[in-house]
Amino acid sequence: MGQSLKIATLYSNQPAERVKSALAAGRILPLTPAPEISDAVLDACTNIVALAGAEQILAALNTGADIVLAGRTTDTAINSALPLARNAHAGGAWHGAKIAECGALCSTLPRSGVVVLDFDETGFTVTPMAKGAACTPHTVSAHMLYENSDPFILFEPGGHLDVTDAKYEALDERRVRVTGSRWVPSKTYKVKLEGARIAGYQTVGLAVLRDPRYVENARVWAEDIESKVGCEVVQQLALETSDFDLELRLIGVNAALGDLEPVAPRPVEVGILAIVTAATQALATEIGKIVNPYLLHHPLTAEEEMPTFAFPFSPAEITRGPLFEFCLNHVMVLKDPMEAFRLDVIDVDHG
Repeated sequence: MGQSLKIATLYSNQPAERVKSALAAGRILPLTPAPEISDAVLDACTNIVALAGAEQILAALNTGADIVLAGRTTDTAINSALPLARNAHAGGAWHGAKIAECGALCSTLPRSGVVVLDFDETGFTVTPMAKGAACTPHTVSAHMLYENSDPFILFEPGGHLDVTDAKYEALDERRVRVTGSRWVPSKTYKVKLEGARIAGYQTVGLAVLRDPRYVENARVWAEDIESKVGCEVVQQLALETSDFDLELRLIGVNAALGDLEPVAPRPVEVGILAIVTAATQALATEIGKIVNPYLLHHPLTAEEEMPTFAFPFSPAEITRGPLFEFCLNHVMVLKDPMEAFRLDVIDVDHG
């Protein structure tokens, strides 16, 4: 009885108008690679977020909150903020946060779950919690390669981490001590923006080929269907070829790598995944229905009898709904770290 909690909520979503104003002021900078953006692109975004850094998490902690609920942040921000608040070594706080972001991935048993990091005035020590797991200088240092283009530099909103001179020392058979990491503040404060927009709607269909001749010639068969269906859709639905996209992927042949797939033995069967993308779900499904009889009965040549293939589902058309694409890979320059974020604090009493 009588207990209460203080909860700080950090919001990272960005109104399009805020980003458009920053774009007009020259405060939006592209990363590599980055698509061209405009007011129209920003208005088309279904969601835009800015990645909060340690500064925004620190602001939430400074409210005296017992719990912080944050929107989009960098992976390292949520781990570095508390050590920084307790005056730990800045380079060690950021480096340890990067090591800790995926838990036991920095250990010899990467799926084992939990590691504990102890931060201090000169660095940090990492200890795995699972029985039989160990951290080694190799497993700990290797994590700087994870989701990072440079194994020595990690960029964050307020600067960058430099581990060029970091030292990794095995304290015993399980623990590793890290020192020598440097935090380099930047002259400007930048937050990464992520945004997505609807690129269309999709309907898919799946057929299975087992006849050896069709399996051997699956690519030719699929390309013929793509060509013929494309012409039929244009004629029947009075569309332009740019109004839709039809792709047939050969599951079990090269569906993942396409032309990069090395030559492999001929499979026993091939799954043909038809992917239709169009401006609306109704149109994508209508085109999917035109594809349907081709997947079921299309012959390799006009002279042979009509074949019959297998559909694993009925009806064969499966609606996938909206297709989203990333359209922002930029940073936004802020005059103040909290300029683009909202922080709400509420007190929750025992009911």
